[in-house]
Amino acid sequence: MTLHRSPDARSRLHRVLGTATLAAVGVVGAIPLALSGAGPASAAALPDWTVYHGSAAGSGVDSSGVSFASPSTAWTSAALDGSTFGEPLEDAGRVFVATENDSVYALAADSGTVLWRVNLATPVPANKLGCGDVSPTVGITGTPVIDSALGEIFVVADEWNGSTAVHVLFGLNIYTGNVEMSQVAEPPGQDGRGVLQRTGLNLVDGRVVFGFGGNSGDCQSPAGYHGWVETVPETGGSATYYEVDPLAGQSQGAVWMGGAAPEVDAAGNIWFAAGNGSQNGGTYDFSDAVTKITVSSTSAHPADFFAPTYWGSDNASDADLGSSAPALLPNGAVYQQGKSQIAYTLDGAALGGISTPPQTAKGAICSGDVDGGDAVVGGSSGADTVYEPCLGGIEAASVTPGQVAVPLAGWDRSTPTGPPIVTGSYLWSIDQNGTLYELNSNGTTSRTFGIGASEANHFPTPSVGDGLLLAPGTNTSGDAVIYAFAGSAGLPGPPAAGAAPNQPTGPVGAGYFEVSSDGGLFNFGGAPFNGSMGGQRLNAPIVGIASTETGAGYWEVAADGGVFNFGDATFHGSMGGQHLNAPIVGIAAAPGGGGGYWEVASDGGVFAFGGAPFYGSMGGKHLNAPVVGITAVASGGYLEVASDGGVFAFGGAPFYGSMGGKHLNAPVVGIASTSGGAGYREVASDGGIFSYGTALFAGSMGGQHLNAPVVGIAIDGSPPA
Repeated sequence: MTLHRSPDARSRLHRVLGTATLAAVGVVGAIPLALSGAGPASAAALPDWTVYHGSAAGSGVDSSGVSFASPSTAWTSAALDGSTFGEPLEDAGRVFVATENDSVYALAADSGTVLWRVNLATPVPANKLGCGDVSPTVGITGTPVIDSALGEIFVVADEWNGSTAVHVLFGLNIYTGNVEMSQVAEPPGQDGRGVLQRTGLNLVDGRVVFGFGGNSGDCQSPAGYHGWVETVPETGGSATYYEVDPLAGQSQGAVWMGGAAPEVDAAGNIWFAAGNGSQNGGTYDFSDAVTKITVSSTSAHPADFFAPTYWGSDNASDADLGSSAPALLPNGAVYQQGKSQIAYTLDGAALGGISTPPQTAKGAICSGDVDGGDAVVGGSSGADTVYEPCLGGIEAASVTPGQVAVPLAGWDRSTPTGPPIVTGSYLWSIDQNGTLYELNSNGTTSRTFGIGASEANHFPTPSVGDGLLLAPGTNTSGDAVIYAFAGSAGLPGPPAAGAAPNQPTGPVGAGYFEVSSDGGLFNFGGAPFNGSMGGQRLNAPIVGIASTETGAGYWEVAADGGVFNFGDATFHGSMGGQHLNAPIVGIAAAPGGGGGYWEVASDGGVFAFGGAPFYGSMGGKHLNAPVVGITAVASGGYLEVASDGGVFAFGGAPFYGSMGGKHLNAPVVGIASTSGGAGYREVASDGGIFSYGTALFAGSMGGQHLNAPVVGIAIDGSPPA
């Protein structure tokens, strides 16, 4: 296990768990969907939606009291950079969504405006996996989870390292997008090409919980798979694992649950369902099961499980329980139905092992697979209601402890098939035809909303946060987007302000960017994200970055001299397509509103564009090490930096010191001056930062996982302090 820890990780000794609770949901009257609390909650009290289906137990119930009887379209986001398989989340006035391009977005809940986007890695080309339902790339598939108290969102990204697939757990600051932690999350002995991290993520006792299954059905190509449940400390560190089909010669037993997250009850137990395993009889392999595990800092122990006595024949016919998550009911029962079309009523306190609990006849409630998470509503007479995403449409089961579940009286099977959620007296589900359905309390359709053509995601599910109903969909061009609908509370207010936890705060302009050779961008200390070349085709690798003075834009430059502008950065020309004696290695923006920039080559030669004046260069002079970067200073002039850390000043640029002649763990690759011109920072290829003059240290990628080496640095360009 490789650990990549941010410099401040040791100070984060305790993390408050904000979502790991199992709450009973009350009802009024005889209609199961009618939740207690008829009127909308105050704006300040509207709950967030920080985990799959809104709670650690996956209840799928909005408890805000906001009415969505007559929702209105609030906004549609800009096109996202990849498909979305996870559920949108909301916290602190921000809507979060992750894509199969390994990107995470934060959108303003009041407008849908992109507040930040971070491209974490290069996603895995689908054709490298041999099989699968996700294409053209596999990136972040499972629904993320947010620790509100910490101000951090966690995702698992599937990334391509040039030769194989690697799963990495990332923690990002919800206010800035800064990467707070990253850790390789591949289960021991498991080839990353063989597994898909499909489940949602959850939190328990300061640990992130998630599952792994196969890429598609029982496909074993190009590498076999086992089912896994993994937990990792939120600060990074030793992971724990539970493996399905763990013995030699065994395989499969996926933990995927149609995208639902492993559930966490009030006692901190983790619940999940496992798919069919490779064993059709003989020694039981812990597949085709509902399992409860307990987790410590060093291990994951099975506390209880249930498997039908005919688990072997279930495995042989792909009729297992693992396509949906267990429904943890307030009345103490656990309800489970998967592909066998048989519904089981289990005792949550004693699951029974391999046994025959109360169970329905085949097809009594669902006449097809159940795929994804349920919605659970507590009853007033001992019978709780489970709304489940059956292949033939949403069905409702009335479940009493110790008794065979029965169809809910008066329920009319509805059209949509996606995992449902409950808001007030209505049920919401997304069908694979790209339609969002609002269902009445008897299952009939109240209204529908077109949210684009169906994506490859077979199990999309909506969410509710800050008074908004959120649904993943596509626009008219087929690009993934998020649709937001407002209820009785109207639009939320602006995103809540918040500082990056565990990050030093400094004056405006104290933040900076690091850029990778694939064009991916990392922002620190409040520097805003405005896009990048990450995940896009490049003729030559990116080698540097420079920010505009406003801080609202920047340029990336490639080794062939090509320049790419983002935000308010203007294109003034480049060396792209022109003859070069040496490759371009950096770029710097001219100060004072001159509207230009300089490119610098590895031989020290400088090329000026726009209003940028020429002050001299190291071109044609002796160098102990090649030049690797350039930065402008506010007083006029610029600094060149060499790979050994040596700094060369031209024009009015002051010299404050350098890493020249000092030990380096990795070569220096860039330099950036502070906005006031009284300091600068050097950055190494491992992401390490070296500060001089008045330049503050606000964090770095040093010691953390990188999909590609760092190749440059730039401040956010805001007004001088």
